[in-house]
Amino acid sequence: MKKNILLLLLMILSISLIACDPVIYCFKYNPRNDEIVSIELISYTPDEYAVTESTEDMLDFDSDKMEILEVLDTTENENFISDFSKIEFFQEGFPHLNTPKGIGVKINYENGDFVVVTISFLDDDSDGGDAILYNSEGVFLEYYGGIPRIPSFVNLINKYFEAQTD
Repeated sequence: MKKNILLLLLMILSISLIACDPVIYCFKYNPRNDEIVSIELISYTPDEYAVTESTEDMLDFDSDKMEILEVLDTTENENFISDFSKIEFFQEGFPHLNTPKGIGVKINYENGDFVVVTISFLDDDSDGGDAILYNSEGVFLEYYGGIPRIPSFVNLINKYFEAQTD
């Protein structure tokens, strides 16, 4: 009887530990990495934003709210993506902004689609970062996830762009 109870407890513990793992997205598996035409350091300042856990609340990209700070030399694109591919993004179950906000990178593809990855410094001194895919018209397509380790993304920006961020 004790063995059965112990076995049941071990099974419940195993299931609960496995069920808590977040879904992770890595750009190293993105089949579009060969389609990148340019990478830009940008600042994006939306009029309004909200914290959400749903992709249904995502806003489209407004290019009038974006300022291009610097364009990465195209000879560095492959190196940047190689380093960028080491960053993991949590896809589900975590609150995120419904639009980019702050400093980040814009990765442009041949067909006009683009990914925006920004570092968001919010009013309550918390920060976060999100990777979001848009089509050439700025219409939201996919939420790749949030950055759980902001310093690694900041270090990447500071390594490849002359404009530095904290």
